[in-house]
Amino acid sequence: MPIQALITMLVFFAVVAGIVYAIYAGLSMRNHRRRIDPGIGTVKRLYFYVVAFVTLMMAVNGVILVAADLFERVVDSDVVSSSTTGIAWGLALFIVGAPLWAFHWRAIRRYVAEVPVEKLSFIRKLYLYLVLSVCGGLVAVGLTRVLFWAFGTTDFSGFAWASVVIAAIVWMLHWILERKEGQDSPETLGVRRIYLYLGSLVGVSMLAFGVARIVHVILVEGYMAAFSVPVMLPSETGLWRHTLRDALAVGVVGGGMWAFHWLRIAVSDRDSSLRLVYLYVYTILGGAITALVGAGIIVNRGLEWLLRVPNADPAVAHFEILPSAIATLTVGVTIWAYHWWEVRSEDGARTTGSRRAYIYLVTALGLGTVTFASFTLVNTALALLTERTRILVSGEDLWKEPIALVLTLAAVGAPLLVYYWRDAQSRVTEGVLGERTSLSRRTFLFTALGAGVLAAVGSVSGTLFVFLRDLLDASLSIETVRDIRPAIGVAVTSGAFLPYFWSIYRTDRDAAPVFAAHTGSEPKQVSVLTVGGVDEIVLGLEAALGYEITELSWADPDASTPHPAELDYEDLARQVAGTQGASVLLVPDGDGFRVLSHD
Repeated sequence: MPIQALITMLVFFAVVAGIVYAIYAGLSMRNHRRRIDPGIGTVKRLYFYVVAFVTLMMAVNGVILVAADLFERVVDSDVVSSSTTGIAWGLALFIVGAPLWAFHWRAIRRYVAEVPVEKLSFIRKLYLYLVLSVCGGLVAVGLTRVLFWAFGTTDFSGFAWASVVIAAIVWMLHWILERKEGQDSPETLGVRRIYLYLGSLVGVSMLAFGVARIVHVILVEGYMAAFSVPVMLPSETGLWRHTLRDALAVGVVGGGMWAFHWLRIAVSDRDSSLRLVYLYVYTILGGAITALVGAGIIVNRGLEWLLRVPNADPAVAHFEILPSAIATLTVGVTIWAYHWWEVRSEDGARTTGSRRAYIYLVTALGLGTVTFASFTLVNTALALLTERTRILVSGEDLWKEPIALVLTLAAVGAPLLVYYWRDAQSRVTEGVLGERTSLSRRTFLFTALGAGVLAAVGSVSGTLFVFLRDLLDASLSIETVRDIRPAIGVAVTSGAFLPYFWSIYRTDRDAAPVFAAHTGSEPKQVSVLTVGGVDEIVLGLEAALGYEITELSWADPDASTPHPAELDYEDLARQVAGTQGASVLLVPDGDGFRVLSHD
């Protein structure tokens, strides 16, 4: 049912927006100054905008249902005798929702006129962008269905046409309103950024999916022609097949959504932490993972063929997955390359933290891949020792497929681990500010250590349990070794990596700044005012003090921040340690900072 689909979409957008904004606000905006609310009050504001949003969605969906019924009747005359449930639902929703929305929106407009600052409230911005998100989603889904029909892959859908027309009108009206009002605070600007980057993410995902499917169909057609074999069903032959047309529709809609949000609107938003999260975590890392999956499939199939893994023949059937793998690899590399170029063009002080997080995320990905390869190798070796009798009787090559997998994982994961871990270690060796004490590095090291310790504890416990069980039952045999084979693999794997990362942790710990301990002073609540968020200053101060500090965004138009390279962080640390108060505020003053303390 359309109304069920709408409710699902509303819940999805609300949950996603809420989670993303909570994380973003908690990590990036927790330190901003609290603003005095001069408007109508949070509770009253929340009531009006929640009711306005719900009733507006009721009215919009009602109009869509009525318009959908009319579209169906105009295009298909047989619909005249069909059920009138849709139009009845539509009229009911509109009759109830429209007057209620009009009443509450009129009251909101009156409040905005009486208290102009009301139009800049966070809840108002959240309302506007939730409407934009829902209506934009309806337009995207509806336009995709319209293109399906235009390309001849599905029947005419009046709901799709109505969604495009009605939702587009509502979206445009709210977009114009939001453009006129603008944003005057980090909080309201944050809502806008969430909308922009969620729209960009959905758009680029749809575009990537569509392009990948198109490339896949083209390669499949070429594969079929080259080897004269059917790879797909006979009804799905020819280049202009349903799969390609559907992919083209999804790609066109996704490309348009991405171009609008990313290339036109977000292009001017270069001073944003959320933008860096989008670039590094979602697109660069996502593109890299996609490319690695495609490359892994290609390498694995090639190794299986070289090793003559059982059931790998005939060659044409064995390699029929190559079109899909090549399409995945191509799209992944393209996404990664474009967004990596974008990051390089925006490189600056604010990219330090995001790039560091990206380095350790990819390092963790490589480490996880190599670790699994190591486990598979050990487990395969133990299997060959414990299954010798069955191998001799059956003549099976139990090692070929696992070894092909091991070599594939090593070929994919080892270069990532070596390259990015060397990059991370070189940053430490070169003395990059705050590298040893950074959250990303500590998270990576403690995650690796924690996983290794837990794996070792679990494997030892499992091994001891099986051994004692069979010992007490007087049933120690080769079956005992078979039962503990996975545990031994885990223990050997964790034992291979755990000592190394423990040594890295100890080195970082011993080399960490201990300024506060040397001065005999207790850590203070230190806050620093910066313009635009200069990460290098925060990292330098944290490295000199030996503990974390708080960053505040200075919003005055004439404010400025000293150049990070010209600051004496050790001297600032001594000034902080020498203050009388338990809390310290660092305020930019010319080429340095003024140190103010308070209790």
